[in-house]
Amino acid sequence: MWDATVAHFSLAMRVDSLENLPFFAVPESYGWRFYQPGDELFWARIETSAGEFGRPEEGMARFARAFAAGGRLEESMFFLTDSGVPFATATAWHRSDTEGLLCWVSVDAAHQGQGLSKAIVSLAMRRLRGFGYRSAYLTTQTESWLAIRLYHRFGFRPVLRSEEERAGWKIVSEKSGIDFLQYI
Repeated sequence: MWDATVAHFSLAMRVDSLENLPFFAVPESYGWRFYQPGDELFWARIETSAGEFGRPEEGMARFARAFAAGGRLEESMFFLTDSGVPFATATAWHRSDTEGLLCWVSVDAAHQGQGLSKAIVSLAMRRLRGFGYRSAYLTTQTESWLAIRLYHRFGFRPVLRSEEERAGWKIVSEKSGIDFLQYI
């Protein structure tokens, strides 16, 4: 869920160990699958519905830029499905030789509030560990403070990249009820 009522700050988080992560199963009424060629429009629609873009066309353009370097989307990008139709996505991407990147986690607005983000993040985090990464990194923003609360459950802690970000972590702390400033 995107909270446009808060000031925007770009933020980053890291989890130092991918061992002993919590696991949340995909509910039996839903399915999951990896990316298949042609899923770009599903991805763009999900990201747009979640508030990342104003229109799916913007999402399509961002998809092309974000994944232009290649990689193996067929084993890195996840979708949760409802009757076979994707409604949530997350990507277990590559940041460095030793650190994975959790990115583009979104749930279509019609499916938000049901705890489904936990399931898709679980799939992606297990995949990062399966790739052999020891740690993971992500970027986010203050508007995604609900997602930040979820990332915290998976062991992610703030990475202060600039002193200005401290104000963003203060906002997230106030909104989420978690004192993220204690980790800085």
